[in-house]
Amino acid sequence: MNGRMLVVDDEALFRQGLIHLVRNNPLGWEVVGEAADGEEAIQAVHSCTPDLIITDINMPVMDGLDLSERIHESGLDIMIIILTGYREFEYAQRAIRYGAIEFLLKPFSLDEACQVLQKAHERYRRKQSDIRIREQYSQVDRTERLREELTSLLLHHQFGSIMNRIEMLLEEASGMSLSQGKAEIHMLMKVMTDLLVQQLQPQESGGMDSTAPDPLLWIHTMPEVIAWARCKSEEWVDMLMRLTQEQQDHVVTRVIQYIEMNYSSTCTLQAVAAHVHVTPNYLSHLFKKETGQGFSQYVSKRRIDKAKLLLHSTRQSMADIAELTGFDNSSYFTTVFKQMTGVSPREYRKQVAK
Repeated sequence: MNGRMLVVDDEALFRQGLIHLVRNNPLGWEVVGEAADGEEAIQAVHSCTPDLIITDINMPVMDGLDLSERIHESGLDIMIIILTGYREFEYAQRAIRYGAIEFLLKPFSLDEACQVLQKAHERYRRKQSDIRIREQYSQVDRTERLREELTSLLLHHQFGSIMNRIEMLLEEASGMSLSQGKAEIHMLMKVMTDLLVQQLQPQESGGMDSTAPDPLLWIHTMPEVIAWARCKSEEWVDMLMRLTQEQQDHVVTRVIQYIEMNYSSTCTLQAVAAHVHVTPNYLSHLFKKETGQGFSQYVSKRRIDKAKLLLHSTRQSMADIAELTGFDNSSYFTTVFKQMTGVSPREYRKQVAK
């Protein structure tokens, strides 16, 4: 990857010689502009956005030091190489505080110039690598934040809010360049696909082709990208709504099956809600609506029913029966049993033994 370089010197022949050197040697730089003094250089910086400025220190209007200071104060991340004579070297060292990375002492040889420019390019290459790594991590962070945000909305069945959030992202992407916009939409599509796979049963999601060509490759304008993404997003939300409704139609049946399998161990509202992928509040409301009983009441009743069976058919101790039916201890088991049946476990055992 070539960096962009601006050459600044008041001697036209020297500028041309330096430009010729850069263009005819594999130094990793592309000359994108030239200027005769610092004022011209400032204008060129805004028009050609260089990564490196190589500038003479001694120029009319604005010298190399003033130029370096202006670049430094503007906050632009541009590397600077100072060209200077021996008598100006100590003076030129002040440029270090303004971001100068190298000095070339005039007169310099071809090898010296190539060495300094190659060293600058290695620094530029490392900087670009760091930027790409930061961008990749930033993109991963953004992807995870979007995934968490949409997952939370989906968990609470807020499909209107999901579509509003997607519209906001599409609006932001519409103002980006084509490559940036495509990257943003690609991130959205990945998150939506992942969430859809989570909602599907394993046998349904197993056939999804993750290696299919990306349709974004064949779209060449941002309005077309946004229109395509909006269509796919609406299809995605519609499918999620359908899947969620199908899951809700069977959620209480699945909860009862879970209770039957787990009443002897941890069987909290939170654990069961996580198992059927709904919120505890939603499950509490739905369970009461469909069974006429609260969740905790139902679990306690099933445990007591199992305890009755064990009291009637076995001679196990109260402590063993309490443990087998999911109670923390025999004392709590006795309290709940008496509340629900009107008699203690021992009294019940005597009654059914007659």
